[in-house]
Amino acid sequence: MSPTTASLDLTQFDVRDIPCREKHARIFRRWAELPVRGHFVLVNDHDPVPLYYQFAGQFPGAFLWEYLVAGPDEFQVKITRVAPTDPSTPLAPPPARACGAPKQSAPAVLDTRGLEPPEPMMRILAKVETLTGSEVLCAQTDRRPLHLYPELNARGIQHVSEEQADGSWLIRLQRG
Repeated sequence: MSPTTASLDLTQFDVRDIPCREKHARIFRRWAELPVRGHFVLVNDHDPVPLYYQFAGQFPGAFLWEYLVAGPDEFQVKITRVAPTDPSTPLAPPPARACGAPKQSAPAVLDTRGLEPPEPMMRILAKVETLTGSEVLCAQTDRRPLHLYPELNARGIQHVSEEQADGSWLIRLQRG
């Protein structure tokens, strides 16, 4: 017998089987549908702390974040809307700016957020191989790319990393 709409728990939002590149967009769509005092319980297979920082940056004071289950294999976070938000606020992080470069010479941007390791590192290294002269690449990752640094050093690539307000990382890359 299939569950009826009345028997489904619509507050549970299990994102474990959603492809990484789609997770945040779907979570923010769910958030956008919440009324004030409404909530959902996010179920994930890892700590969604980068998502917390993204909420904190975009919706300060408008949400509560409560861990119900804190790992190690499953995380459940109750996300409650406690105040209305500006409907014009974007529900995804804006694309990276020029990564510190002048506007007229904007570098290429490679967004690897949402990809499972080692895919971000592999894509960044492949793109780095195409850099010429003073060309700059800005890469965005979900987490600090600690395993990437030795690979960049071995290839003579200068790099500067900066954590963003949403918990992601922006890495500026250039040949040495």
